[in-house]
Amino acid sequence: MTIPVNRDRTPCVICVGGSATIDHVFLVDEVKLPSAKITARNFIETGGGMGANAAVTVQRLGGRAIYWGRVGDDQTGDEVLWLLTNEGIDVSGVHRLAGFRTKIASILIDSRGERLAVSAQPQGYPPDASWLPIERMAEADAVLADTRWPTGAQRLFDAAAERNLPSVLDGDGGDPAQVLRTAQQCTHPFFSQPMLASYGYGPPDAALPRVFGGRNAVTGVTLGAAGVMWFDGERLHNSPSPRVKAVDTLAAGDTWHGAMALALAEGRGTPEAIEFASAVAALKCTRFGGRASIPRRDEFERWWAGQRGAAPAQVTE
Repeated sequence: MTIPVNRDRTPCVICVGGSATIDHVFLVDEVKLPSAKITARNFIETGGGMGANAAVTVQRLGGRAIYWGRVGDDQTGDEVLWLLTNEGIDVSGVHRLAGFRTKIASILIDSRGERLAVSAQPQGYPPDASWLPIERMAEADAVLADTRWPTGAQRLFDAAAERNLPSVLDGDGGDPAQVLRTAQQCTHPFFSQPMLASYGYGPPDAALPRVFGGRNAVTGVTLGAAGVMWFDGERLHNSPSPRVKAVDTLAAGDTWHGAMALALAEGRGTPEAIEFASAVAALKCTRFGGRASIPRRDEFERWWAGQRGAAPAQVTE
């Protein structure tokens, strides 16, 4: 993987999220069920949401992130927007929904880095996406959406196709038929393993060719520590993930997809983009804090150089 990036301008990724959240994250030794009082070893309050975390990843890795989405007109919504703005993310395209509440979640992270999440979902966000400022697509080098707002993702992907931009879908959760329709409207959909398995097409090597179609350049599946498998319309490919001791997997998939979108915006090919995304997500997993542990570009480069036994690469803007 080549680390240096030479570019005339900062690559821009527009991220559409179904819901941005506030997460209360607790680090515990063990999640005890069905009933117990648990004392946390650490605690953090941070932002969450698939598309929102991807936008934070883009921004921290040196890209320019624009986030389009919806939040309620409550105090939680204020906090969501403050956190994104504090990262330097453009949230001028976020729509405040009068009378609706913003999603909030509590997450327990155990000693293996695995999680148990309880969330208060946003209540009845309207599906309308006609208000999205599509005229701003001229600023984008790539786009990303999650599965939580299908009409928003579809509008974004249609606009990206008109400009021949790479488009990434974080295919984790949702109605399987709807997710598949949305996935085939973008160039680079990557499913979670459970989502891909929900189609009943067998193991990933059998399922990926069957879900490939539409505008897809590739279709893939993230397999956690086992890496990534993808299909390019002709052949299956595998890319390993760096071996790390996982402390916290919360937001790892969001981080992976954000890094993937940024790598495509930088002009990287699919294999190199996947390697980059997997390495960024692996580093994220070594620290506690959900979104708070998403790395910045300089710390990622130092870590990756150490993994490769090389001197840190020079990045020129």
